[in-house]
Amino acid sequence: MRYRPRWTLLTFGALIVIALFTFPTWRGLFTRPVESVPFPLTSAERRELLVRMPNREMAATLYFSSLTAQPVPTEQQPVDVPPDAQIIQTASFQGIDALLSVRGSVTFYRLIDDSVLLRFDDFEVTNAPLLTIYLSSSEAPQTVQELGGIVPEFSVGDLRGSLGSQQFNIPRELRLERYRSVVIVSESLQMIFGIARLR
Repeated sequence: MRYRPRWTLLTFGALIVIALFTFPTWRGLFTRPVESVPFPLTSAERRELLVRMPNREMAATLYFSSLTAQPVPTEQQPVDVPPDAQIIQTASFQGIDALLSVRGSVTFYRLIDDSVLLRFDDFEVTNAPLLTIYLSSSEAPQTVQELGGIVPEFSVGDLRGSLGSQQFNIPRELRLERYRSVVIVSESLQMIFGIARLR
């Protein structure tokens, strides 16, 4: 009879040990499941577009790239346009949707030596890998395959950043009147991010 408290303590200790070892299996009874939200650091509108993308790897790449902007490096900032430059044409960028967005102005200048300068001002695009600028003979291509129409597309070059003004030299022999839009394309994702229609 006098050993009963000792057995009670041993039994109680054994139950505590068992409870500690089996805790991972029964702790779910006392916690509510946490719903994981896909692409949590973006807007609801962008999240919905990412979730609807059929290629999950492409959606993830686009999501992580778009979380940061890549400013144009200081050493690649454009210089002022010469005062004697003539404006040939202007346009404004339009994005595809909330996910593939771009804004800014596009201006073609003819310089005194007859060379052509393409300049983007107040420019910002959703960051993505390998963003490239094309001139397209299509007015509003929806896919990369539609870039070339009657006239093959012309690659101006890679963007220097996803944020900030930048400018590019266009070969003077290129016939600009044959092109109807300036298009931003992610070569890696094979997606069009924005279009500036030339008139």
